[in-house]
Amino acid sequence: MSHSSDPSPSSPDSASPSEERDALPGRAHRHRFEGPFFRRLMLGGIRHLPPEVKRLSMPLWAGIFYALLPQARRAVEKNLSRVLSDGQPDALSSRLQAHLRFRKKCFELFVNYAQMLADSYSLLLGIPIGYKPTTVGLENMVGAVRGGKGVIAATGHLGMWQIAPSLAQLRGLARFCLAMAEEPNRRVQAFEKQFRDRFEIIYTTESPFASLRLAQVLREGAMLGMQIDRNIGGQVVDVPFFGVPVAFPAGPAMLARITGAPIVPHFFVIDEHDGERKVVHYIEPPIVVSHSRERARDIHDATVALVGVYERFVRRYPTQWYHFYDFFSARPSSHSAATAVEPRRS
Repeated sequence: MSHSSDPSPSSPDSASPSEERDALPGRAHRHRFEGPFFRRLMLGGIRHLPPEVKRLSMPLWAGIFYALLPQARRAVEKNLSRVLSDGQPDALSSRLQAHLRFRKKCFELFVNYAQMLADSYSLLLGIPIGYKPTTVGLENMVGAVRGGKGVIAATGHLGMWQIAPSLAQLRGLARFCLAMAEEPNRRVQAFEKQFRDRFEIIYTTESPFASLRLAQVLREGAMLGMQIDRNIGGQVVDVPFFGVPVAFPAGPAMLARITGAPIVPHFFVIDEHDGERKVVHYIEPPIVVSHSRERARDIHDATVALVGVYERFVRRYPTQWYHFYDFFSARPSSHSAATAVEPRRS
């Protein structure tokens, strides 16, 4: 499910830029519940319901959308079937048990997504969510910032990725900017503006010169938050992901190669132990992109390394991986930044 709804009507003879982006395989599933009305309804519940009631109601809300959005449900099932594939049991009873466990995990993903949205908007509204993030690997980000070339803080649609800008501001390690695609629907974009105005955002779909602005803020020493798992146009790199070649955006590696900024993968996930929920912010060691004469190889190798970290976290937290379209259909296109290359020899 995306954070956008249907774009404004356009001429049947030509597609608008937003419609062209929406047709790409990396664009999230859109549905009739993504308009401003339903967002206001959600915010009303977040503001006025007691925390215990909100938490207990998540399976109910998840169940409604699980039932009413069959396309999103089928996409989640297809994605998780690959991520969780461990072979099929032989006995009929074992197959049934495995099927029920799989269905339970698919529904759990919808519940986690509902809770993630509620918690993220609560933080934006200044409402406590009852738990503070614990960080593992903060020294990786601190060291990268001290390098003075800026930092590409790379994450994906995993866990509570939306709290990254708020946490970055609180820590004050460096100026924090966010690279983001515009919402296809102008009404939704206007609605989200009330939350986003507090952050420095560079909309990558707003201007053909957005990449120059991204490079500029890195050269100024800023941290730049970028998503690595949505191909909505531009150059891509063909990378194996859970055994399937998938087109991942080449932008982070290309930008890092141009500016010299390291890429620091980081992910906010929910860990539960003995009924206690805890947000853990994992910060991985920096990925430094080579700047050799073989540009395609440099970009390819860095993207492979980045996707390898991402796959490890998706494997560990599959029910917090939020892609409501067939992620594995995001195959390479004519916009490839790097053709297939042999691994770099040491």
